[in-house]
Amino acid sequence: MFISVKVITSASVNQIIQQSKGEFLVKLITARERGKANRKLLDMLAEYFKVPKSAIMFVKGKYNSKKILNIKTEERK
Repeated sequence: MFISVKVITSASVNQIIQQSKGEFLVKLITARERGKANRKLLDMLAEYFKVPKSAIMFVKGKYNSKKILNIKTEERK
């Protein structure tokens, strides 16, 4: 599953807001320095989607506030 994420760093709260199907706004308290914001983003998305962090991969925008990520989820029969 591919999702589009807009990240706002140095926010007052950690929060994930689904704007539409496959589009999310993520607010992070963490500052954008030395990959800290990306690590926090992966932690939050893994918890939100109930997948391990290793199941989430950056497709585009790793060093940008607008990102596209691929989340590998188990397909249930």
